[in-house]
Amino acid sequence: MRRLTIPAALAAALCAQAAYAQEETVTIGIVTAETGPLAAPGKFQMNGFNLAVETINEQGGFEVDGTTYKLELQVYDTRCNAAEGASAMQRLATVDQVPIVLGELCSPVAAAEAPIAQDMQVPLIITVPTASNLTEQDNPYFFRINAHNGQLNRALADYVQTIDAEPLAFIAWNNDAGRGGVNGMQALLPEDYEIGYVGYFNVGEVDFSNHVTNIRNSGAKSVMLLMDEEPGALAIRQLRDAGLDVQLIGTLAMGSNRFLDRLNADYLNGMVQYNSFPPNAPLERIKAFSDAYSAKFGEESHGFAAQSYDAVFAAVEAMKAAGTTTDGAAVRDALAELSFEGVIGPISFDEQGQASPPVYMTEWCEGGDRKVIFPAEMVADCGAG
Repeated sequence: MRRLTIPAALAAALCAQAAYAQEETVTIGIVTAETGPLAAPGKFQMNGFNLAVETINEQGGFEVDGTTYKLELQVYDTRCNAAEGASAMQRLATVDQVPIVLGELCSPVAAAEAPIAQDMQVPLIITVPTASNLTEQDNPYFFRINAHNGQLNRALADYVQTIDAEPLAFIAWNNDAGRGGVNGMQALLPEDYEIGYVGYFNVGEVDFSNHVTNIRNSGAKSVMLLMDEEPGALAIRQLRDAGLDVQLIGTLAMGSNRFLDRLNADYLNGMVQYNSFPPNAPLERIKAFSDAYSAKFGEESHGFAAQSYDAVFAAVEAMKAAGTTTDGAAVRDALAELSFEGVIGPISFDEQGQASPPVYMTEWCEGGDRKVIFPAEMVADCGAG
C-alpha cells in the first residue's frame, strides 16, 4: 500500500512548485446537483472541489511522468436525477474522456452512475451519498471517501446507549436514505431497546404537528431527526414550541453555523448530532482547511466540502502513482492502493472501495457554539465543535 501524508499546509507536499518546461492541463469530471431541491449541499460540494483545484494550481500543479499538470473541472448538473446522472457519467467517459470522476449528492444517482464507470473503466469517487449498499456491488471502479450510513449509525448507536434516551422516537425522510437510517439504527441497538414512535415525511412537507403529537403520546425521551437543514429547522421549532422536553439527535446538516442561523441558540441548546468534520476541532489539519475555506467563501467550513476537497487530492495522488492522466484502469489500480492523511482524517479504501474516516458527535452549547463529545479522545470544550 502506498503511504503518504498531506501536511497541515494542505497542499505543499503534493504540489511542488513547477520546475519543468512542459506544462499541460488535465480535466477531472464532476457530477453534482447545482440546481434543484439539493442545490444548497451541492454548493458545499463544489466549494470543496474548487478550493482543492485552486490550492493545487496555485502551488504550481503536479507532476506525472515528467510533465507538470494543472487541474480543471468539467462539471455536470445532475439535479439528483438518476437519468441525468447516468447521461453525465456517459458523456464524461466518452466525449470528455476524463481519467476520473468525482462527486454526486444522491445515493440513487450514484447507483445509476456506478455501472457506467465500470463499463467505461473510469473510476468514480463519491463524496456525499451514504447508502451503505453502494459499495457492496463488487464494482472495482466505484469508491467512496465519506462514511456510509452503517458507519454513521454505529457512532450514533454507540452514543445513544450512553445516555438516558429511551423511548427513542424517529422522524425521517420518506425515502431510501431516511428509511435506511431508521432500520439501520434499530438493527444496531439492543433488541430490547424501546422505540417510542417512527414517523416519515415527504419532501416539501412543512407541518410536523402530527409527529409532535405522536411523539408526545409515545412518552419518548429523545427524538432522532434523519433529515437535512430546512425540514430539520422546522421540526425542531415545532417540537420546542410544543413544549416537548426531549433530547434532540440530528445529522451533520444540523451541526453548523448555517443551521444556527435558521433558529437560535435556545432551540438548539443541548442538541447532539453526528459529524464527519467538526470545523473548529483542535486539530491542525482541520484548522488549516477551515481557515482556508473561510477566507475564500466567507463562511464556516462544511463536511461535504472537506470530503470533496480530499477526493481531488486522492485523484491527483492516484494519477501520480499510476504515471498517467489518461488511463482510467491504471488510475483505478492506484486508488485501490492509496493511503493518506486527508482533511477529514486517515483515508484508504477497502476491497469494496469504501473509506473509513472518523465519525464524531458534537453538542450545541448554551451560547450557540458547539463541543465535541465523542469519541473520547476528541472530547473538547464549547467552541471546538
